[in-house]
Amino acid sequence: MSDKSGYRGTAYWETETPQVVKTGKLLLSYFPTAGRLQISQVYQKDGQDQRGRTVTLDLEDMALHSEAAELIKLALGLDSK
Repeated sequence: MSDKSGYRGTAYWETETPQVVKTGKLLLSYFPTAGRLQISQVYQKDGQDQRGRTVTLDLEDMALHSEAAELIKLALGLDSK
């Protein structure tokens, strides 16, 4: 049976406890050992927070492509220009 998730390797989300921050609409989970930052939409179901659509940033890939990191800094208002 093939894994359709597209992820290869050890399931870091099952072996590492992330640092988590919740905003009004988002849930951010940082996995420092794996070098991943997950950003999820949050919604309520039966009074419990549920993760919706999730995007995972690969910090190694970001380091290899400085223009991506610069764009994120710009979006957050952290640019030095």
